[in-house]
Amino acid sequence: MQAEHLVGRDAELDLATEILRQEGAGAVLLVADPGIGKTAMAAEIAARLAGEMVVMRVHGSLALSAVPYGVLAPYLLDLPVEQATSPVAILREFWSQFEKRRGGEGARLLLIVDDAHDLDEGSTQILAELVTAGWARLVATSRPRPGLPAALLQLWYDGLAERLELHPLDKETVTELAEKTLGGTVMASAADVLHSVSEGNPLLLRCLLDDSRADGNLVRRNGVWFLTHALTGNGEGLAEVVRNRVLRTSEAEREAMYVIALSEPVPAAVLDTQVGRDTVRALMDSRLVLSTNGPGSPVKLWHPMYSEALRQIVSPARSLQIRQRMVQHLHGEQPTAEGLLRMVSWALDCGADVDDEQLLQAAFLAAKLWQNPLAIAAARKVRSDALRPRARVVMAMVHYNDGDYRSAVKLLEEGNGFLDADPSGPLGAGLLWAASRAAIGDPSADIVADARAAAEGLAGGLPKTDPVAGQVRRHALALELAALAHEGHYQELREGLERFAEGLGTDQPDFVMNRLFLLAMQCELMTVEGQAVQALEAGREALVLLDEHNDDLVYFSDFILVRYALAALESGDWAAAESALHRYAASSAMGLIIFGGDIQALKGMSLLRQGRLEQATALLTPAVEALRVKDPQRLRSLGNALAFYAAAKSGDAELAQRLAGEQGITAPGGAYVEALAELYRLAGHEHLKKGSGLEKLRNLPETGHLQQLPGVLLQNLVLRAELGDLQAMEPIKKTASLMAGAWASGWQSLAEAQLGGAGQGFVNAGNLLAAAGMPGPAAVAFDKAAVSFDSEGKRPEARQAAVLRDVSEASLGDALVHDPQTEADRSVPLTRREQDIVALAVSGLTDRQIAEKLMVSVRTVEGHLYRSYAKLGIRRREDLGAAVRH
Repeated sequence: MQAEHLVGRDAELDLATEILRQEGAGAVLLVADPGIGKTAMAAEIAARLAGEMVVMRVHGSLALSAVPYGVLAPYLLDLPVEQATSPVAILREFWSQFEKRRGGEGARLLLIVDDAHDLDEGSTQILAELVTAGWARLVATSRPRPGLPAALLQLWYDGLAERLELHPLDKETVTELAEKTLGGTVMASAADVLHSVSEGNPLLLRCLLDDSRADGNLVRRNGVWFLTHALTGNGEGLAEVVRNRVLRTSEAEREAMYVIALSEPVPAAVLDTQVGRDTVRALMDSRLVLSTNGPGSPVKLWHPMYSEALRQIVSPARSLQIRQRMVQHLHGEQPTAEGLLRMVSWALDCGADVDDEQLLQAAFLAAKLWQNPLAIAAARKVRSDALRPRARVVMAMVHYNDGDYRSAVKLLEEGNGFLDADPSGPLGAGLLWAASRAAIGDPSADIVADARAAAEGLAGGLPKTDPVAGQVRRHALALELAALAHEGHYQELREGLERFAEGLGTDQPDFVMNRLFLLAMQCELMTVEGQAVQALEAGREALVLLDEHNDDLVYFSDFILVRYALAALESGDWAAAESALHRYAASSAMGLIIFGGDIQALKGMSLLRQGRLEQATALLTPAVEALRVKDPQRLRSLGNALAFYAAAKSGDAELAQRLAGEQGITAPGGAYVEALAELYRLAGHEHLKKGSGLEKLRNLPETGHLQQLPGVLLQNLVLRAELGDLQAMEPIKKTASLMAGAWASGWQSLAEAQLGGAGQGFVNAGNLLAAAGMPGPAAVAFDKAAVSFDSEGKRPEARQAAVLRDVSEASLGDALVHDPQTEADRSVPLTRREQDIVALAVSGLTDRQIAEKLMVSVRTVEGHLYRSYAKLGIRRREDLGAAVRH
């Protein structure tokens, strides 16, 4: 693993070796926090220079820091005892040991000094003098605090050394390191989690990877690695690292670390009285603990994983002793959310009693932060009959997110039923119940019938004017409306929402949840009807209201976010979609594990609409694997269809065939999502096998009202246009003109330009598409502009359009085309797209004519032909016919 620590460190390594090879004095001082990779870098530098220099190693030691020249002892075995305190004698003996190792070869000395911050003053002076005199090169590693010894710092001040500060790895480097370690693709959301939890620390990352593989959390399917549950600090690899670190501290420091790990964040004043200010300061100097918000603020260990690993080391009996000592001091402190969860978790671990109100508060908060084990443990301990219903809702939410829909339904139907399950948010509990029923495949009609029956069971004996009866019946109506949307009956939904909105008043106790539901359903309805901008406004209003009341509501966040994200995608507001998806992980990286597949599926759809096929494919294929395990938003069908389409369009027939065989094996999502999935499946089949999908796409609007709604119809028409169906242009122009948003406007302008045929019209369309963040369609528009201008004899305009096309294509990040002169690789078959283009080229069409027919740019045609030449082993277009016949 040592070399893997150095992923992303090439620049620092090259600079360090260059400094050490130059004439004159030279030293490199590597400064970084523990685990960042300074020791590994020093070892790699030594390995690179071992053939040129004699390497001698010195290891700093806290235990020897008070012993003069103690770390040099391995090289002073022949030194007489009476000279053991003489710097001159020590320097002479050290040099003698070097001469023996050099053997008369004339090689220079390279000193590798690890943990230089623990060197004694005498040893430091000896090493510094060797460098100053030009007798040795030096690589020294140190932590930022307490920092490098004064003598080594003086080398830097005098210009004899270069100080290199190593920083944590960025997300891209963490991904690279993880994939190198695991030997396969790591799902983007999993890489985000690994980066977030490890904080870019290579040592922690290594422990997390090893421990997660060992406990089955990190799994590989179809070449893709992803996480199935939260990362923990319970693994043996991390425990060993923590144990080694703890053993280097004093007894007082160890005791302080146990106290902090068990009760963090700990108020600084409380900690000072319990373990002593000097002990806390020493731990801060060693970067083992830190203040949460500056001096005097609560203190916690430097990393949550270290805290969790330390808690595993402390015995239950010792933990209980510490708790009994600390609880009286912490009782009067106002707990933070983090502090509340830690105190409740600590009490549960020790078997201590916790008040029901506090248990429920912790369970609800843990569920919001996706700390599922704690949420379940705390909710199960709630004893109060009044609070048990809400505790069951919390447990149901956890089971739902874990994909255990039957357990969620069972919990929600206990007691008086789902409409009375959660006094703080009965509608949220009801929507969660309906979603769980739908996820296990129950028909919408049965769900609605059961909702009505439950409502009558609760309200049937009450007067019609009773506000409780009205509230219950309104919640039952909400579930009926949600079922209408799920089935795609949007006209009935519109009428039902008007009834639902009647009589809503801000003075009603359930106003907030009713308002949230209304806005979410309006967002979905307007998205399907093509009014995505208005849909976004409704979604934004819902999110603002949700943020004001989210502490009391379950499920509404998930219910709203997916609708808002789909509205943003239809409007072409890619930034709004990204922002919405980011909210899943805003409070905890665990959100990326639970919703990772859903997030990547929607991001992939965004990239496809922007024309970024390669980037979309990279996200969508792993998303399919994650959606098999967790799919709380019921997007697996859409994710599979998007991945299938991307694979087929990219020419990866093997992957496309595999994905095609997995279609239809899961309970369907909502009607709108399933309609989009059907469109991408048909378009994918057409890419895979010509004639198998296009005609079905053309006929699909005749099969039902949903397929005729603008939000679905425009996607159908766009896919047809991208397949080369120019008949789609007139209906695109008509449909898009009825819609709002940059995506629709961009395609409307392209359709108008295609129908008009003028070069300037294509330029205008390209500019609009480029400004809307759609470089793929923009490149097509600019390419058509170049063709049109060229046919009109407007050479300068044609060149300018070609430049704009190249700029748009460059932003797509497509791979470079192959050199046609390279040797043919007959083991690599032509992709479906390459076969189509080659066939058209053999038939006599020019590159421009092929581009026109297939609705792609000339550059794309050229690229596919170049790759085809390489695969077929030819160099000229004239040889295509003979090559394909063979």
